[in-house]
Amino acid sequence: MPRRVVIRADGAARGNPGPSSAGAVVIDADGDPAAARRPDARPLATVSDYLGRGTNNVAEYTAVVRALEVAARLGAREVELILDSNLVVEQLAGRWRVKDAKLAPLHARATALLRGFDTWSARQEPRARNHAADALANEAIDRALAGGSASVVRMPGEAGEGSPAEEPRSRAAAPELEPGFDPGDAGPDPGELTVTILGSGTSGGVPRIACGCPTCTSADPRDSRSRASALLAFGPHRVLIDAGPDLRAQALREGLDRLDAVLLTHEHADAVGGLDDLRRFNELRGGYLDVRTVPESLAIVVDRFRYAFDPGQSRFAGLPMLRPVEVAGPFLVGGRRFVPVPVIHGERVIAGYRTGGFAYCSDVQRIDPDGRVLLRGLDTLVVSALRDIPHPTHQTVEEALALIADLRPRRAVLTHLDHDLTHAGLERRLPPGVEVAWDGLRLAVPR
Repeated sequence: MPRRVVIRADGAARGNPGPSSAGAVVIDADGDPAAARRPDARPLATVSDYLGRGTNNVAEYTAVVRALEVAARLGAREVELILDSNLVVEQLAGRWRVKDAKLAPLHARATALLRGFDTWSARQEPRARNHAADALANEAIDRALAGGSASVVRMPGEAGEGSPAEEPRSRAAAPELEPGFDPGDAGPDPGELTVTILGSGTSGGVPRIACGCPTCTSADPRDSRSRASALLAFGPHRVLIDAGPDLRAQALREGLDRLDAVLLTHEHADAVGGLDDLRRFNELRGGYLDVRTVPESLAIVVDRFRYAFDPGQSRFAGLPMLRPVEVAGPFLVGGRRFVPVPVIHGERVIAGYRTGGFAYCSDVQRIDPDGRVLLRGLDTLVVSALRDIPHPTHQTVEEALALIADLRPRRAVLTHLDHDLTHAGLERRLPPGVEVAWDGLRLAVPR
């Protein structure tokens, strides 16, 4: 067990007061302290606790207390705290008085725990760099609202969900789902789902710049394809999958006036190039907008759009107000449950998404058994099919049809199409139940 650890801790409160939670990562710093301080450092242990109704400051303090308790259990003697709450940092250091009565017992518990270590320090970093702890805190709220456990603490060597010590599953055979886990569960209050294909094209769009091919010069409006993305509407809620460089035009075309969350498949420009245009939705909603994706992609996006992920904005002032949330498991948006699906793109894992009977998987090179098991029993599958000629990071039309034949959804829609394919020509050769996406296509999903 480590003598020295780095702790990143964070609290969340949706409403302040409102549903609140604590999240933390504990990182082994014995070997390379500098690497342990990196935002993406691999944790030795994690904390994800739902706290019930509370304030953000209480949640922040509770996260510190829970993490220090875990560090003590690990036998650590030196602790370095990295927090995004300057209030907690200054109060722990004794430079600021604790005036809030709710915080006094938590401050006392934290300082008592710190006295048990040989040395300790605490410093503040922006929330954008503390995204691992923030994601664990938000994961706890989503998990509890979905009926899951209030507390999940992952320790090294312990069996159970998400243990850091567990080995990656083999892709040789389809894995079994945990007992009782239904990837098609649409959530406690899903509402009827309507999906709009905002864009159906590949990264260069169709028509391509300075191209005179039959597709790029086609008179068929379905051959005009903006960068691939989709809008999910259920009740009053709106969720965007990918925010490419054509987002502004897509939003104007569809009359989009609300967003509740943005789900990114990955960090490439055709999926994130329109993030700056989300600022209008911050202005409309009067606060931050969650942007979710897998940790590797999220870290790149936050670094690329630093100004948009500034946690210190108290009100809209012309800049995007985006909150980074790591996708670490199923989560809720407005009563509808979303399940991340691992998709291989260029030999790395990006995110597909399933909600109820619908799934969206773009930029697919392949989907291995651990992803396919989450895609059984679908009503509607939207999946990428770049072209007929093999590509190093994308599946072909033939490979997409083989995937569809294996998964057997009631309906499948091919998207992320390059200019090699005309809509009418591709449509003529597809089997029953498979169709070609086009910009503005609407899909009604029963659940």
